[in-house]
Amino acid sequence: HVACDAVLVSGGWTPAVHLVAQSQGRLAWRGDLGAFVPGERGQPQRWAGAVTGEASFSGAWEAGAREGRAAAASLGFRRRRGPRVDPPPLDRDGGGGEEAPASPAPPSSPAADAAAAGEPLWAVPGSEAAKAFVDFQNDVTAADVELAVREGYASVEHLKRYTTLGMGTDQGRTSNVNGLALLARARSAPIPEVGHTTYRPPYAPVTLGLLAGEETGPHLAPVRETPMHDWHAAATHGVERGLRPVGLWLRPHSYPRRGESPVEASWREARHVRDAVGIVDVSTLGKIELAGSGAAEFLERMYVNRWRSLPVGRSRYGLMLREDGHVLDDGTTTRLDERRYYMTTTTGEHRHVLRHLEFHAQTVWPGLDVAIVDVTDQWAGMALAGPRSRDVLAAAVDGGGGDRERVGTLPFMGALEATLGGVPARVFRITFSGELGYEVHVPADWGAAVWERLLERGAAHGIAPYGTEAMGILRVEKGHVAGPEIDGRTTPLDLGFERMLRPDGGYVGHWGLSRPVFRARGRKQLVGLRGGSAIPPGAQLLDEGRAARLGRQAAALTSLGHVTSAVHSPNLGAEIALALLRDGRARTGEALVAASPVTGEEVRVEVCPPVFFDPENARARA
Repeated sequence: HVACDAVLVSGGWTPAVHLVAQSQGRLAWRGDLGAFVPGERGQPQRWAGAVTGEASFSGAWEAGAREGRAAAASLGFRRRRGPRVDPPPLDRDGGGGEEAPASPAPPSSPAADAAAAGEPLWAVPGSEAAKAFVDFQNDVTAADVELAVREGYASVEHLKRYTTLGMGTDQGRTSNVNGLALLARARSAPIPEVGHTTYRPPYAPVTLGLLAGEETGPHLAPVRETPMHDWHAAATHGVERGLRPVGLWLRPHSYPRRGESPVEASWREARHVRDAVGIVDVSTLGKIELAGSGAAEFLERMYVNRWRSLPVGRSRYGLMLREDGHVLDDGTTTRLDERRYYMTTTTGEHRHVLRHLEFHAQTVWPGLDVAIVDVTDQWAGMALAGPRSRDVLAAAVDGGGGDRERVGTLPFMGALEATLGGVPARVFRITFSGELGYEVHVPADWGAAVWERLLERGAAHGIAPYGTEAMGILRVEKGHVAGPEIDGRTTPLDLGFERMLRPDGGYVGHWGLSRPVFRARGRKQLVGLRGGSAIPPGAQLLDEGRAARLGRQAAALTSLGHVTSAVHSPNLGAEIALALLRDGRARTGEALVAASPVTGEEVRVEVCPPVFFDPENARARA
């Protein structure tokens, strides 16, 4: 008897031949490997590397290069003749020449090339008296396999159903080959004669919902509604015209008037915010409260910028990184008192940020005195934006206690508590649109009442609601990043946030961000684009001369970057976009081609700074 906490089982090296088997290919037994490898092709296909039983890195490299060249040749690409040398470094066009030569295999080592050779051991001799498990998921033993043969279930398919061998969630990845070998031994037949079942792709299983979910419509996931949902539904005439799913939320795309399309309505709304004042529902923002004597220190470690110096009653924009240095999320955090903070996150990343905070508070720094509470559903949020937003808010707050005067003098990034129609509210002077703006957060049960109060008191100032599409137009005009730019692959350096980084480090992601690759030439950086016509969303950015010389299809293989957010700006009368472009900040003024591989559209664009409207930010600080 051996005391242990875990049992580790090795089944040797088993190539991932599932796709070959499912495409009607035949598998061949390799006795020297003790495994099945691709045999006869069932469909036109090529394979190389470990799937063929190649255990060495150098061998896999050579086979991959050989099959890759053959695949390229079958598509009409020419192989450059001449000596095999390393490819040259990428030039400013994004390529090292019109055709890249084949590169040699890297130097290998005996350890890397050591094949997993050895005599297969299907069952430990003398283990018949004990339970020798074959399939640990379904508790199938070697004795069960022998019993199946004695009972007449000698076919691999019969064995599978009689014993449930390989029918667990791993689909036999840890048991099939061993079970087939034991079946062959019980039948006194060679393994190739016994055969195998048809493996099912994908190799790593996914849920059926992932494959079929797009066809299930609104039944795919639960839908969340903001406290002002009924008002939006009435104002937008339901889902068909205005309300659309954004993540798990139903949000108003726009508020079309008679004769307007949703797109035309969004343009009108974006103009109205710049000219007068608009109101938008932001209840979907994540809202998290942090409290304790260690809350300020915790924020210092979670964000890249300073937090101990933030005064009570002030808000600050923060940037949060993953451990690897990539941006996780951005948002504003307000100091409510000496030991308490109110954090807002983006709608899409709320649950990830909450998990990120909880993990570090509970496991990395459990000694810090900080409590974290998710209060997203406890607060309704609405944003006022536009040059008349101060007038609307002053008209809506109650006159007692000097709230009206305090609202009128609230500085940029300031915060205060006030009452609106007797409802306690948190008022923040922050803006996503780049205009003079405020966010008003009230208890969720009073959200609809305060929303209607702001509309009523703001009628004299021309207030009008705007939806998510106008909100997106306004933020692109100001160059504000969102989900398409914070896509898990960008760093603060890529997005132009270098000045936010604390030089002393000490925050999550500092070590990952220090890697030289993040400062190397060729990184994609945030830029703006101007086009003569509508810029296709997600378009690939190509060098204009290279695309003309090589053709669009060939040039697309050396894309310089891609469009992240593209809109028509009604305030500028222009087609604009944000993009991530290789060495983008050094390319201002260059002409590129934005080519969409989906729609086939091609638009000539000019690279420019990402802030299109009010670059001095004077309107937000008015």
